Amino acid sequence: MVKRYYCDYCDRSFPYSVEARKKHINGYQHQKLRTLHYNQYKTAKEKLQEESGKEKCRRFYSGQECSFGDACIYSHLTTGDLNKLREEVYQENEAKRSSKLLSEGRNSSEPSLEKWISKTLTGGDSATKFNIHDETELEVLFKNRSLASLPPSLILPTPESLLDCNFQDWG
Repeated sequence: MVKRYYCDYCDRSFPYSVEARKKHINGYQHQKLRTLHYNQYKTAKEKLQEESGKEKCRRFYSGQECSFGDACIYSHLTTGDLNKLREEVYQENEAKRSSKLLSEGRNSSEPSLEKWISKTLTGGDSATKFNIHDETELEVLFKNRSLASLPPSLILPTPESLLDCNFQDWG
């Protein structure tokens, strides 16, 4: 049985050989489909930078049909399209800035494991900081504490508790 090479961009397969794969990857159709695929994931800022660096397509602006279409190395965007793209870039920047401000404001009120540990073990002394790096440090910290005061996610399972689990009921 011959191995087959499948190209996700072109949605086709062919018998695998190094020469055939290289020929396919360097082909016009593959390059065009690959470019179109990655263009759909570009941000408005990337698109604007790319389009502002291009010259205008003479055929497209003279009213003729450009035979290259989206693969043309020249710009097909009108002034209105460029303004719309600039507006999208502005909106993306504003959205990033507002989400950054929201996340900065949220971080101060979100509880953390270190805060909970310092509050629980030291009676609310926030000056004591704990750096938890692995589960063994948690075991040492909670060895003398009662398990009833721990949240269930922090209670370490014992081998006996794992043996008592009924795995047939899971998922």
